Amino acid sequence: MSSSVSPADAAVALRSLPRRYRSALQPIDDPQVDEWAERVGPDGSSALDHLVQASRGITVVHQALRQALNASSPPTLPPGVMDPAARAFDTSHGTSVDAELDLLADEAEAAATTVVDAPGEAWKKTATVAGGGGEVSTLQLLAELVRTGVDQLKAAQQAFDHARRQSA
Repeated sequence: MSSSVSPADAAVALRSLPRRYRSALQPIDDPQVDEWAERVGPDGSSALDHLVQASRGITVVHQALRQALNASSPPTLPPGVMDPAARAFDTSHGTSVDAELDLLADEAEAAATTVVDAPGEAWKKTATVAGGGGEVSTLQLLAELVRTGVDQLKAAQQAFDHARRQSA
């Protein structure tokens, strides 16, 4: 996603994520759905793993965006804000699809609210990413926030569809 995503479009995209994930990971009322979501896909991660990465990643990037939007001078943000590989979260803690979908819904709504409530001049602010990440704009952080949810959704759909086909 380019850094030219508008705040209004980003808010719509963020608010659509819970519905899109629920549709992808719970497409039918079948007891096997949770099992399919937990099966490891061709990329080495399950659909549930991707859901965890999305919900936790949105939390991290949202916190950084909120910090940058509200700072009086450019803040320094952790490297994982713009580097998805640096924000790999432990997915072996026994969470459920329902619990993660609820967390994703809460985090996506909170992020969308932050975006909608930000004044126009806040979108001209910048921040510094620690560890040599350089300077990023609030619009780049916004694009990363949406990209995190969308990219993990695509990967979750692929893993889920693969698991479903394997059980057929």
